[in-house]
Amino acid sequence: MLAGLTAVGTLVGLAPRAAAAPPGCPKIYVLAVPGTWANGASPGIMAQVTAGLGPETAVRFVGYDATAFPWEKAIYGKSKAQAVANTKGLALTMLRRCPGTRIALTGYSQGADAAGDVASEIGTGRAAIRPGQVAGVVLLSDPRRSKRDNLIGPPLSGEGSGGPRIDGMGWVLPRAFTICEPADLYCNVPRDYYVTRIVGYLAETSDPTPSQVGQYQAEAGAILSELLTRGGPGKIVEELSNARVRDQIVQFNRFLQSGAHGNYASFQVQPGVTAVEWAHRFLAGLA
Repeated sequence: MLAGLTAVGTLVGLAPRAAAAPPGCPKIYVLAVPGTWANGASPGIMAQVTAGLGPETAVRFVGYDATAFPWEKAIYGKSKAQAVANTKGLALTMLRRCPGTRIALTGYSQGADAAGDVASEIGTGRAAIRPGQVAGVVLLSDPRRSKRDNLIGPPLSGEGSGGPRIDGMGWVLPRAFTICEPADLYCNVPRDYYVTRIVGYLAETSDPTPSQVGQYQAEAGAILSELLTRGGPGKIVEELSNARVRDQIVQFNRFLQSGAHGNYASFQVQPGVTAVEWAHRFLAGLA
């Protein structure tokens, strides 16, 4: 009899409704990872990117050491690994409570490095989060920017100082975008700046993250292979010569003095649209 009533109820549209989402669940949960020497209390440029995204969007700044040197709390590799772990932890905590919420990832500099690694792990099936649960990704000054990434702004000839991610963004790629000021050597290092690339590699591999070992090996192999291809052992000697190293140091100092790395609030990626404005509009449009 009860089975019959259930069938009749279904026919007339009285079937039990699916459980509603728990109260307080946002449509979009933005995890913003600040850059080096920033933090949740003072998130730097990430505050501008995520301000006022709308009532259906919740924002969380990811806390981590955000340091780079051995005399600080943590060297770069360990600091970034902490940011990656914290980002995934916050995302999973939200998704367990609010399965219908979708995650958005954004970051600047070291924060973009971490957010990009999380997006890559999700997009290639190496994380507990499904690609379909990611609404979008936008990275500013990503040290592992690849030529394969979806670039917003003028074309670039180099790649990130830490070397591109081997597997890219996988299934997340159509919804992932990267922004890099052409003069920013963190995200646009010429391929023949081997000393700079080696320094970037050493930063990435300081206190290495186990899940990234394949990436480290590939970047080391790429640097060595390109050096050998461009002239063999003699090229390595030339690359490490005082004049060549000095030239790259001079160029890097000019880059630091130029302010290009901190120029994203004024750097225009489209006529009249700055990098920060584009990133903000992108995230606001996800809800």
